[in-house]
This record gives sequence, C-alpha cells and structure tokens, in this order.
Amino acid sequence: MVTDSTATFELKISPHWLPKLFGAKPAVLNIADGKVSVSVNGSQSVAVELNDFDLSKVVKKGIFFSSVNIKTVHGNIQLKGLTHDTANEFFVWLRAQWLVQIAPSIRKVDEAVRRILGRGYPRTSRIEKAQAYVRKAYSTFKVLPEADWNDQPDSASFKLLADIANKDSDGWRQFQNRYVAKQLKAYRDFFDTVESQPLTDKQREACIVDEDNNLVLAGAGTGKTSVMVGRAGYLLESKQAKPEQILMLAFANKAAAEMQERIENRLGHTHITASTFHKLGKNIIAKVEGEQPSLSPLAEDDTLLAWHINNWHAQHLEEPAYKKLTLDYFEKYLYPEANPFDFESEGAYFDFILANDIRTLKGELVKSLGECLIANHLFKLGIEYEYEAAYEHHTATVLHRQYQPDFYLPEHGIYIEYFGIDRNRNTAPYIDRDKYHEGMEWKRSLHQQHQTQLIELFHYQNLEGTLLTSIEEQLTSLNAEFEPLPEDAVLNTLREFGAINHFAILLKDLLKRYRANCFEPAQLERTIQAAPNQNQVRAAIGLLTPILKDYQAFLDAQGYIDFDDMINKALKYVEMGQFKSPWRFILVDEFQDISDPRARLVKALRDSAPDSSLFCVGDDWQAIYRFTGSDLTFTTQFEQVFGTTAITPLDLTFRFNSAIGEVATQFVLQNPNQIKKELKSNRVERRPTVSLMRADNNDQKPDAESRTARVLRRISSIAEPNSKVYFLSRFGFYLPDLHMLKMFRAQYPALNIEAMTIHTSKGKEADYVVVLGLEAGKHGFPSEKVTHPLLEALLPPLEAYKHAEERRLFYVALTRAKQRAYLVADMAVASDFVVELLKNDYKIELNEFEASLAQQLFHLLKCVKCKTGTLVSRQSQFGKFFGCNKYPLCSHKERGCAQCGSPMTRVDRFKVCVNSECRHWVPICPKCGAELTLRKGKYGEFWGCRNYRQEGDACRHTENSIIFDKDKILKELEKHIETATSNAE
Repeated sequence: MVTDSTATFELKISPHWLPKLFGAKPAVLNIADGKVSVSVNGSQSVAVELNDFDLSKVVKKGIFFSSVNIKTVHGNIQLKGLTHDTANEFFVWLRAQWLVQIAPSIRKVDEAVRRILGRGYPRTSRIEKAQAYVRKAYSTFKVLPEADWNDQPDSASFKLLADIANKDSDGWRQFQNRYVAKQLKAYRDFFDTVESQPLTDKQREACIVDEDNNLVLAGAGTGKTSVMVGRAGYLLESKQAKPEQILMLAFANKAAAEMQERIENRLGHTHITASTFHKLGKNIIAKVEGEQPSLSPLAEDDTLLAWHINNWHAQHLEEPAYKKLTLDYFEKYLYPEANPFDFESEGAYFDFILANDIRTLKGELVKSLGECLIANHLFKLGIEYEYEAAYEHHTATVLHRQYQPDFYLPEHGIYIEYFGIDRNRNTAPYIDRDKYHEGMEWKRSLHQQHQTQLIELFHYQNLEGTLLTSIEEQLTSLNAEFEPLPEDAVLNTLREFGAINHFAILLKDLLKRYRANCFEPAQLERTIQAAPNQNQVRAAIGLLTPILKDYQAFLDAQGYIDFDDMINKALKYVEMGQFKSPWRFILVDEFQDISDPRARLVKALRDSAPDSSLFCVGDDWQAIYRFTGSDLTFTTQFEQVFGTTAITPLDLTFRFNSAIGEVATQFVLQNPNQIKKELKSNRVERRPTVSLMRADNNDQKPDAESRTARVLRRISSIAEPNSKVYFLSRFGFYLPDLHMLKMFRAQYPALNIEAMTIHTSKGKEADYVVVLGLEAGKHGFPSEKVTHPLLEALLPPLEAYKHAEERRLFYVALTRAKQRAYLVADMAVASDFVVELLKNDYKIELNEFEASLAQQLFHLLKCVKCKTGTLVSRQSQFGKFFGCNKYPLCSHKERGCAQCGSPMTRVDRFKVCVNSECRHWVPICPKCGAELTLRKGKYGEFWGCRNYRQEGDACRHTENSIIFDKDKILKELEKHIETATSNAE
C-alpha cells in the first residue's frame, strides 16, 4: 500500500505480506524540490530529478509479486516484492507527480511550436525548427500519458508533441495539404476577384504554397503575371506580410513597370517594391555608400564603348610585348580548333567552315583550318601566294577539271599541297581512302612529269604542332628566300583587311561578358581549364586584361559604375553583411533567364533575412537567352542550388489551342533534359492548326505571288476582323521590310500585321503567326552560327543536346499563336526542324497550300558527295542543272531530266525522274558515275559513258545491253516517295 505520511511527500511503499515475514521493510520515497530519493532497508539512493525519470516499462508483473524498475541517468531504482495493486498504484501516483513536474516545460514547447507552425504555410525549415524543439522535450516522456490523464489541462500539449515527434514525411505532406485546403476555402472570394478572371486551381495553389523555396513552372500563356499578383495579394490579405516586406523582381524596365502598375491597380498597394535587378542593385549600393552612384555613359552607348576600346587597343599595340601577343593570336588562335576526322560527313565539316566563316588574313574562304594556318604563315613570312590557282600546265579532261593545287607561290614557282591524312595514311572517315591516295600519287607524278616544285604538308603535322616549321624548312631546302614581314607591316595589312577593328569589337564583347560574370577568385582559371580550346582562351584573356584595367581606370577616375557593377557590387555588399535585406518574400519573374551573379544576389538576399522565402516563376521550355549569360541549370536544378523546394506547374494555357500545344510540346520534349510537364488548353481543336507551306524561295516573283502574300491571302479568308498577325523569324533580315509591311496593311486593313524576331516576340501573342527563315545553315533556323569560342568559354556550359536553345526558340515561335501557326519553308534548303516535323509523327497540316513535286520529294535530292547538301535548281550559260547548295565548298552537280527538266533521284544503278508523269530513266556508269547514253556502232546499239572521248583522259566503259526492271525500280522509288508523303496522308 502507498501512503502519504507527511506534507513533504515522504512515501512508504509496503511490500507483500510474504516478504514481510522474512523481514522485508517498507521502502521510503522522498520528494522535495522536484527531486526523488528512495531508501530501501536503510540504504539511501542519490536524489534524482523527476525530469530525468524514464517511466516507460516501469512495472513488471510476476506470478505472485510485482516489481518496480525506474531508469534514471544515475542508475536504476528497484522496488521488489510488491503486491500487484501496490506496484500499479505507486506507478500511477509517481507518473502523476512526474507529469505535474514537467508540464510547464511541455507547455512552453507547445507554445513555441504553435508559434512556429502558426506563421503561415508549414515550410520545411519551420517543421525542422519545430521538431528540434519537440525532440528534446519528447525525450523526457517518450510515450503519451495514459487515457486516465487525458482530462488534465496539459494533456493536449503532450499529444501535440508526440504527434510532431512521430510524424513522417507523408504525415507532414498531409499536414501541408490540409493547410492549403483550409486557405483555399478561406480566401476563395479573394482568388475569384484578384484578377479580371478567377484564378485556376493551380494558380491558387501556387499563391498559397510558401515553402522555403518555390518554383512555379509557368508554361506559355498560363498566366504567370496573375500568379505574381495573386501571390503578393494573398500574402497581404492573409496578414503574413506587410507591403514593404515584399520584393518583386523582373529583368526589363517595361516588365517591372507593368508589374508595379498591376499591383497598384489590382491590390491598391503602393509600398510593394517592384524592380529590375539593375535598379535593385543600384539602390543597395546607394544604401551602403550613402549616395546614388552615377552611371557611366559607356554603359548606355555601345558605339562610345567600342570607340574607347579601339583607342585603348591601339595604344597597347604600340607596346612590343602586346604587339607580339596580338600577332601570335592572329596567326594561331583566330579560329576554333576542330579535327576534320571528327565529323560525320564532308558536308558537316563544310558546315563548320561556313558557320565559323574561316578565312585567311587576306579574306579568302578556305576549305580547312590547316589551309588557313598555311596561308596566314605564308603571309607573315612575306611570301606572296595564290589560293587554288590553276596549274600552269593544262590538265582538264572529260573526267577531271583543271588541276588547282592548294597554294602557288608565284615569286618562287613552288606549289604546296596540304594532304588530309594522319600518320597511318588514313583519311577522314567520309573520304574514300583509296581514291584519295590515287589522287595524291597523280599529283606527285604530274609535278615530276612537268618538273615543277611541290611542297607536301600533312594534316598530322598540324595535330603535332610541326606544320608551320615544316613550311619554313621545306622552303629553305628549295632555296626559296623569304623575309618575314616586320610586325608593323603585318599589323598594317591586318588593319587594311579590317581584322584589327573586328578584333576590337570582339574585345568589347569579351569585356562585357567578362564583367557580367562577376568572377570569384580562381573562377576564371577554372573557366579557362574547362574550355576545349584552353590555349586560345588564355591567349585572348592575355590581350583582354590590359583593356579591362583601362576600362576600370576610366570608371574609377569619373566615379562611375556600369550595369554589371549594379549587380556585382550589390552582391558583394549583401554577402559581406553590409546590407541587410528588409524583404521576407522575394518574387522573381521569368526566372529561366537568370544568370549566375543574379542568382547569387537573390540567394544572398534570402539568406540575409530570417524566415524569408524565395518564389520564382519561369518556364524552362522558354529559356532562350543563354547568349546574355542566362543559365538554365538554375531552373532545371533549382532544388540543388537553393535548397528544399516546392514545385508547382501551371497546367492550363489560355493562349493557344490544343492542336498547337500538342505539336509544340512534342517538339520541345524531344530534348530529354527539359522538365516534363503536361500543358492543357482551354480550347480543344481536333484538326491540325500548325500548317506548313512548302514553296520555292523565288525573290523574282511579283509580290502578289510571294510566299508571304499567299499566306496573308489565306489568313484574311479565315480570320475574324481585327485579328492580329505576326511575321516571326530567327533573324530580322527574313522579315518583310517596312515598304512591304505598309503594302500588306493597305491590302488587308482588317488584319493587324506586325513583324519581329522571335526573341522580340517573347511574352507577346497574336491570333496568327507566320514563321519565316526556316532554312538550314549559318543564318537558318536552327542557326548554325557558332558563338565565337572566346565568348563561348565565358558563357554558361553549352547543353549536350544539339540545338537545345534553338529548339526552345522554335517552341516560343509556335506558342505565340492563338489560332494557327504557319511555317514557310523551301524544302530544298529546309530547316532541320521542318524536316523533323515531316519525318516524325507530328500532326501538322500539309494540304493547305499546294506544293511542287520537288518540294514534296526534297529528301530524294540529297547531294551524294557531301551528304548534307541538297541539289537545287541553277542556271548556267549551258542551261538548267541541279547543284549542291553548299557551293563553292561542294561543287557537285547533276543534270535534270532530259524529258521534262525535273530533278532525278538515284535508285539502284539508275537515275529516275521524280515526276510521276514522266519517270524517264538513265543508267549510271559503274566506272566513273556519269550517265550512260545509247549509241550506235558498226555492230549495232550499245551503251556508252557520256565521258567517252577518242583521245585523252576519258571513260571508255561500254555495255551491250542494260535491263531496266521497270516494276522493281519504280516500286523502290515509290517506297521513297511514300516515306516522303506519308505525313500528308
């Protein structure tokens, strides 16, 4: 039996009567000042605080007796030989005392937890903070009090702590979902009226969810601005924020001004900060330095900046060391390094040459980087040369054109051939090795025959770095005297050809890109080492460094800053703690366009304000500004960069119909690195609304028959009055000029017609979109124009997926249209994107405009030599023919059909007319590849090669008869045609 004998809580616990018979005495328990000590048979235990008791599994019931075992930090307290009732009664009493003792601290933890979780959305950081409080308190009682204590006033606190301590991630997710559901109900009227149209369910969810970091993936036309306004309004309406605690960031002045106006009109608040990044940085600098900084005139006038850089560069060129570095750069590093052996086809290598506009210092377009190096070195040595001049002796035959050695040195009578073989005499994989070596031997024997001097150079010498020294050694061995041009003479020649001015422009672009990167210590060296062309980048940085110092000295002397300083200095002040952010809620628009310094600034602002959150709205499918430094990985790897993140995709577009959306989504998701999301449209269309016009790009046609005029005529026949029409293109020169726009507007007054580049159209929309310039090549779409390797090294890493950003740009073009998107292409030079739409299962309209046979069967007209070019119709003094569109790098040409003039395609050993009403055929000579013609001889008819001549180098191949299996050949041709036209069906 447990008895309370005194007011000081001295308890006697009597043992069972049986142990009493053997001398067992009552245990005495003393409680004073929250401490407990037990005396058993005169032995006193150490006083232990009740808080240190572990009351789990205290009573152990045996057959005859029960025992009590209390675990404490100082050891166990054991009472044996008790009756069952005495043991249970003692435990209940002790637990009650213990609960009373720890209840105040549990209440405090309860209050702290409710305060933390009651601030708003249960963010991960708040949950972790609450759990940290709870875990310590929970460790004191481990299990909930029994039901008999539930009516005590503090029982709810114990239950809350136990619930929080034991809740897993699914439980917390449900807790967050309940919060969102409650807020949706409480602020339903607000979300219904905050914008002109009620917000969608996903938009409302995005406004409410306030994780430590939030990424809203807002597809084209899904109402991202409404989410920004709704988010700010909800924070104010729910009393989670004051206006001055909210920062809204945009990239452009116009976007920030529109956001500010929308906030004031819809929410009625004027104290929310809506700003560009530059304005924000400028204000941070002013706050720290005590005055507004002055903006450099060079920051707003690119022409003035170029003038200063040109002057600084000219001054440094007077310095011997800088002059030598410059000349070395021009000779060795002017173009990116590329091994022709690494390309899949000759055409692909030609594309590289054209895209990089690889020319000699004298301005000649050459066929390889090796030839460019040779030409530049000859120029530097002061040796006059002619590139691909005709050989001095006549060599042209029916089979071969006149021999043109790579270089001729007229002052010395020496020829130079640059042979594209490696140490093992291998050629590039797309070159016929045997034929190439036959050609090498023919050239050698020709020079021997005519006693002309030949210097042989090789591709492997370029790889090994011995090419230029080999030129000098062989010239010396042939007693060719040369006197290297003085450095000033070389510079003057470079100036005459515009190379120095061009490089000064490059230095301007490099300076802007370098400063925009806000390099941290050692970051520049990592950038150089990561570049595929380290030597080139290092050489260019060596030339840029003095210009950087000149530029900074100019700013310092005048007390100026530029736009990059606005970001970089502000970032430094925030990171060093000189500026403390007053904003608890940071909202960023168009986040996919963010650069590294801006991302670091946003992160630093978030970290400098306790309990702040980051809310970013963007769309990785519309990231199209890498050339300005935008880094898409901040969006695609958002959580890795910023920490725990809630991602909310907006899944309903109010702009384009479902048919446009289906094509655009399928197209952009060919890149597996894009974030997968489903985008529905509020307007469902069953038939295709992306239409392809396939037509020759013939500028000689009258305006009424031009492709743009035909599309406009079609649009005007189906459009509602006042419909907006956009002409869009990758490059501005494909767009109708002002005169043509004026003419179109006069012809179609019911249409609002505008023209702009696709980049300019970002954020805009029209009823109808017409995409022009869908060609292949440097200025095509996708553009093969290569960013200068030096600028490339200073940009965010290029994505592995080919044309990733160009693909997103095409998505942007399509998704400007609300009703229909028209793609205008000449299939002879068609964009790879258009070819993809045709070859893959895209639901596009092909029958809205009539297409010629050549346009429909474009894929049958590929160049058999370079593999990537297309045969296009050309006219010469001898008549019409079909030549490769990569001329002059690829000179392949073929005759058209002798019967109807249509192009011909190769099937088996025949050339067959693609015109279904003609199908004229011609056999191909198996020896030289020319056409065979039917001739008459003294023994009757026979087939002879068109390159046959009685004398000289000719092809004398003949055949008595050729069987043209019409059914088999035409069946094979029909297979090709069926592949080309399957989408049309």
